Amino acid sequence: MTFYVVYRAPRNNKNRGVIPTQLRSLGCTQLHKSLWEVQQEKIEDTLQTLQKHEPILLRRTREIRKPEWNRKGVITDIGSLSVVAYNIPNGKRKLINRALRKMPCIRLCRAVYAFPQKHRLSDKENMLVATFLKLIKENHGDVKVISRIVIEDQTSAKKLLDEIAERIQKETSDIIASSKVLIYKAEKDNNTAHFGKSFTELKKRFSHLKKVMGFYEEWLKMDFSKNSLKTYRAIKKVQNVIEQK
Repeated sequence: MTFYVVYRAPRNNKNRGVIPTQLRSLGCTQLHKSLWEVQQEKIEDTLQTLQKHEPILLRRTREIRKPEWNRKGVITDIGSLSVVAYNIPNGKRKLINRALRKMPCIRLCRAVYAFPQKHRLSDKENMLVATFLKLIKENHGDVKVISRIVIEDQTSAKKLLDEIAERIQKETSDIIASSKVLIYKAEKDNNTAHFGKSFTELKKRFSHLKKVMGFYEEWLKMDFSKNSLKTYRAIKKVQNVIEQK
Protein backbone atom coordinates (compact mmCIF):
# COMPACT_ATOMS: atom_id res chain seq x y z
CA MET A 1 0.00 0.00 0.00
CA THR A 2 1.45 3.36 -1.04
CA PHE A 3 0.97 6.55 0.98
CA TYR A 4 1.56 10.17 0.06
CA VAL A 5 1.47 13.46 1.91
CA VAL A 6 1.04 17.05 0.76
CA TYR A 7 1.57 20.13 2.88
CA ARG A 8 1.25 23.91 2.66
CA ALA A 9 4.39 25.71 3.78
CA PRO A 10 4.03 29.53 3.70
CA ARG A 11 6.13 31.11 0.96
CA ASN A 12 7.63 33.59 3.42
CA ASN A 13 8.58 30.90 5.94
CA LYS A 14 12.32 31.31 6.57
CA ASN A 15 12.58 27.66 7.61
CA ARG A 16 10.67 26.15 4.70
CA GLY A 17 13.91 24.73 3.30
CA VAL A 18 14.30 22.67 6.47
CA ILE A 19 11.15 20.64 5.80
CA PRO A 20 12.52 18.66 2.81
CA THR A 21 15.63 17.78 4.82
CA GLN A 22 13.49 16.50 7.68
CA LEU A 23 11.27 14.46 5.36
CA ARG A 24 14.27 12.89 3.60
CA SER A 25 15.69 11.92 6.98
CA LEU A 26 12.47 9.97 7.55
CA GLY A 27 12.93 8.13 4.28
CA CYS A 28 10.27 10.05 2.36
CA THR A 29 10.65 10.47 -1.41
CA GLN A 30 9.95 13.87 -2.98
CA LEU A 31 7.71 13.66 -6.05
CA HIS A 32 6.98 17.39 -6.29
CA LYS A 33 7.76 20.46 -4.22
CA SER A 34 5.18 19.64 -1.53
CA LEU A 35 4.12 16.13 -2.59
CA TRP A 36 5.99 13.24 -1.00
CA GLU A 37 5.75 9.46 -0.95
CA VAL A 38 5.75 8.14 2.63
CA GLN A 39 6.62 4.74 4.04
CA GLN A 40 3.72 3.35 6.07
CA GLU A 41 5.79 2.93 9.23
CA LYS A 42 6.87 6.59 9.04
CA ILE A 43 3.40 8.14 8.65
CA GLU A 44 3.06 9.21 12.28
CA ASP A 45 6.53 10.83 12.35
CA THR A 46 5.89 12.54 9.00
CA LEU A 47 2.59 14.04 10.12
CA GLN A 48 4.22 15.19 13.35
CA THR A 49 6.96 16.93 11.36
CA LEU A 50 4.36 18.67 9.17
CA GLN A 51 1.79 19.44 11.88
CA LYS A 52 2.13 23.24 11.43
CA HIS A 53 1.81 23.02 7.65
CA GLU A 54 -1.65 21.51 7.09
CA PRO A 55 -0.55 18.00 6.03
CA ILE A 56 -3.01 15.87 4.06
CA LEU A 57 -2.41 12.12 4.01
CA LEU A 58 -3.29 10.32 0.79
CA ARG A 59 -3.38 6.63 -0.07
CA ARG A 60 -3.31 4.78 -3.36
CA THR A 61 -5.90 2.03 -3.75
CA ARG A 62 -6.33 -0.85 -6.17
CA GLU A 63 -9.97 -0.09 -6.87
CA ILE A 64 -11.67 3.11 -8.02
CA ARG A 65 -14.08 4.23 -5.30
CA LYS A 66 -17.23 6.29 -5.52
CA PRO A 67 -18.01 9.13 -3.07
CA GLU A 68 -20.03 8.07 -0.03
CA TRP A 69 -22.44 9.87 2.32
CA ASN A 70 -23.94 9.00 5.67
CA ARG A 71 -27.67 8.99 6.46
CA LYS A 72 -27.58 12.70 7.28
CA GLY A 73 -26.22 13.47 3.82
CA VAL A 74 -22.74 14.32 5.11
CA ILE A 75 -19.97 13.13 2.81
CA THR A 76 -17.75 10.51 4.43
CA ASP A 77 -15.54 9.66 1.44
CA ILE A 78 -14.74 11.92 -1.51
CA GLY A 79 -13.92 8.84 -3.56
CA SER A 80 -11.07 8.18 -5.97
CA LEU A 81 -9.04 11.09 -7.29
CA SER A 82 -6.45 11.75 -9.95
CA VAL A 83 -3.75 13.91 -8.39
CA VAL A 84 -1.97 16.24 -10.81
CA ALA A 85 1.30 17.92 -9.80
CA TYR A 86 2.84 20.36 -12.26
CA ASN A 87 5.62 22.86 -12.85
CA ILE A 88 5.03 25.69 -15.27
CA PRO A 89 7.25 28.55 -16.53
CA ASN A 90 6.72 31.80 -14.60
CA GLY A 91 5.20 33.58 -17.58
CA LYS A 92 2.48 30.93 -17.94
CA ARG A 93 1.29 30.73 -14.32
CA LYS A 94 -1.54 33.25 -14.70
CA LEU A 95 -2.89 31.36 -17.72
CA ILE A 96 -2.93 28.08 -15.78
CA ASN A 97 -4.48 29.72 -12.72
CA ARG A 98 -7.27 31.20 -14.88
CA ALA A 99 -7.94 27.76 -16.34
CA LEU A 100 -8.09 26.17 -12.88
CA ARG A 101 -10.68 28.72 -11.74
CA LYS A 102 -12.97 27.34 -14.46
CA MET A 103 -12.41 23.72 -13.46
CA PRO A 104 -14.12 21.66 -10.74
CA CYS A 105 -11.07 20.46 -8.86
CA ILE A 106 -9.66 20.32 -5.33
CA ARG A 107 -6.53 22.28 -4.46
CA LEU A 108 -4.29 20.12 -2.27
CA CYS A 109 -1.36 22.52 -2.17
CA ARG A 110 0.48 24.85 -4.51
CA ALA A 111 0.58 23.35 -8.04
CA VAL A 112 -0.98 20.08 -6.83
CA TYR A 113 -4.67 19.55 -7.64
CA ALA A 114 -7.06 16.62 -7.40
CA PHE A 115 -9.74 15.74 -9.95
CA PRO A 116 -12.50 13.14 -9.66
CA GLN A 117 -11.71 9.78 -11.22
CA LYS A 118 -14.26 7.43 -12.75
CA HIS A 119 -13.98 3.90 -14.12
CA ARG A 120 -14.55 4.71 -17.79
CA LEU A 121 -11.97 6.71 -19.70
CA SER A 122 -14.80 8.37 -21.63
CA ASP A 123 -16.31 9.94 -18.49
CA LYS A 124 -16.19 13.71 -18.45
CA GLU A 125 -14.29 13.66 -15.14
CA ASN A 126 -11.39 11.82 -16.78
CA MET A 127 -11.62 14.03 -19.87
CA LEU A 128 -11.22 17.00 -17.55
CA VAL A 129 -7.82 15.71 -16.43
CA ALA A 130 -6.78 15.07 -20.04
CA THR A 131 -7.72 18.64 -20.97
CA PHE A 132 -5.67 20.06 -18.10
CA LEU A 133 -2.65 17.90 -18.93
CA LYS A 134 -2.79 19.04 -22.54
CA LEU A 135 -2.85 22.68 -21.42
CA ILE A 136 0.20 22.17 -19.18
CA LYS A 137 2.19 20.48 -21.94
CA GLU A 138 1.20 23.08 -24.54
CA ASN A 139 2.68 25.72 -22.25
CA HIS A 140 5.99 23.88 -21.80
CA GLY A 141 5.28 22.60 -18.31
CA ASP A 142 6.13 19.32 -16.61
CA VAL A 143 3.38 17.24 -15.06
CA LYS A 144 2.98 14.12 -12.94
CA VAL A 145 -0.30 12.23 -12.47
CA ILE A 146 -1.05 9.73 -9.70
CA SER A 147 -4.34 7.88 -10.09
CA ARG A 148 -6.60 5.94 -7.69
CA ILE A 149 -5.86 8.26 -4.78
CA VAL A 150 -8.12 8.62 -1.73
CA ILE A 151 -7.93 11.03 1.20
CA GLU A 152 -7.17 9.12 4.38
CA ASP A 153 -8.93 11.16 7.10
CA GLN A 154 -12.33 12.84 7.22
CA THR A 155 -10.93 15.97 8.89
CA SER A 156 -8.80 16.76 5.84
CA ALA A 157 -11.68 15.89 3.51
CA LYS A 158 -14.02 18.26 5.35
CA LYS A 159 -11.44 21.06 5.23
CA LEU A 160 -11.07 20.63 1.48
CA LEU A 161 -14.85 20.67 1.00
CA ASP A 162 -15.03 23.87 3.07
CA GLU A 163 -12.41 25.40 0.79
CA ILE A 164 -14.50 24.50 -2.26
CA ALA A 165 -17.48 26.28 -0.68
CA GLU A 166 -15.28 29.31 0.07
CA ARG A 167 -14.06 29.35 -3.51
CA ILE A 168 -17.62 29.39 -4.86
CA GLN A 169 -18.68 32.03 -2.33
CA LYS A 170 -15.76 34.29 -3.27
CA GLU A 171 -16.56 34.11 -6.97
CA THR A 172 -20.24 34.71 -6.21
CA SER A 173 -19.38 37.80 -4.15
CA ASP A 174 -16.98 39.08 -6.83
CA ILE A 175 -19.62 38.77 -9.56
CA ILE A 176 -22.22 40.53 -7.42
CA ALA A 177 -19.77 43.35 -6.60
CA SER A 178 -18.83 43.74 -10.28
CA SER A 179 -22.54 43.84 -11.17
CA LYS A 180 -23.11 46.71 -8.76
CA VAL A 181 -20.21 48.64 -10.31
CA LEU A 182 -21.67 48.14 -13.80
CA ILE A 183 -25.12 49.28 -12.66
CA TYR A 184 -23.58 52.44 -11.22
CA LYS A 185 -21.74 53.12 -14.49
CA ALA A 186 -24.82 52.40 -16.56
CA GLU A 187 -26.92 54.83 -14.54
CA LYS A 188 -24.31 57.57 -15.01
CA ASP A 189 -23.52 56.98 -18.69
CA ASN A 190 -26.00 56.69 -21.53
CA ASN A 191 -23.42 55.16 -23.88
CA THR A 192 -23.73 51.43 -23.21
CA ALA A 193 -20.72 50.75 -25.44
CA HIS A 194 -18.51 52.06 -22.62
CA PHE A 195 -19.35 49.10 -20.38
CA GLY A 196 -20.80 46.57 -22.85
CA LYS A 197 -17.54 44.61 -23.02
CA SER A 198 -17.37 44.44 -19.22
CA PHE A 199 -20.90 43.07 -19.08
CA THR A 200 -20.06 40.41 -21.68
CA GLU A 201 -17.06 39.31 -19.61
CA LEU A 202 -19.22 39.25 -16.48
CA LYS A 203 -21.74 36.98 -18.18
CA LYS A 204 -18.90 34.65 -19.18
CA ARG A 205 -17.75 34.48 -15.56
CA PHE A 206 -21.30 33.66 -14.50
CA SER A 207 -21.52 30.92 -17.14
CA HIS A 208 -18.26 29.36 -15.98
CA LEU A 209 -19.38 29.55 -12.36
CA LYS A 210 -22.66 27.79 -13.14
CA LYS A 211 -20.81 24.95 -14.86
CA VAL A 212 -18.38 24.52 -11.97
CA MET A 213 -21.18 24.62 -9.38
CA GLY A 214 -23.18 22.09 -11.38
CA PHE A 215 -20.19 19.74 -11.52
CA TYR A 216 -19.58 19.96 -7.77
CA GLU A 217 -23.29 19.39 -7.11
CA GLU A 218 -23.27 16.26 -9.28
CA TRP A 219 -19.93 14.97 -7.98
CA LEU A 220 -20.09 15.79 -4.24
CA LYS A 221 -23.79 16.69 -3.79
CA MET A 222 -22.85 20.17 -2.57
CA ASP A 223 -25.73 22.65 -2.64
CA PHE A 224 -24.94 25.91 -4.43
CA SER A 225 -28.51 26.87 -5.32
CA LYS A 226 -28.34 30.08 -3.25
CA ASN A 227 -25.10 31.13 -4.92
CA SER A 228 -26.60 30.45 -8.33
CA LEU A 229 -29.73 32.45 -7.58
CA LYS A 230 -27.80 35.43 -6.16
CA THR A 231 -25.47 35.68 -9.14
CA TYR A 232 -28.34 35.25 -11.61
CA ARG A 233 -30.28 38.08 -9.98
CA ALA A 234 -27.19 40.32 -10.01
CA ILE A 235 -26.58 39.72 -13.72
CA LYS A 236 -30.27 40.23 -14.48
CA LYS A 237 -30.30 43.61 -12.73
CA VAL A 238 -27.42 44.81 -14.90
CA GLN A 239 -29.18 43.57 -18.03
CA ASN A 240 -32.42 45.37 -17.08
CA VAL A 241 -30.58 48.67 -16.54
CA ILE A 242 -28.82 48.36 -19.91
CA GLU A 243 -32.04 47.49 -21.73
CA GLN A 244 -33.73 50.58 -20.29
CA LYS A 245 -31.11 52.85 -21.86
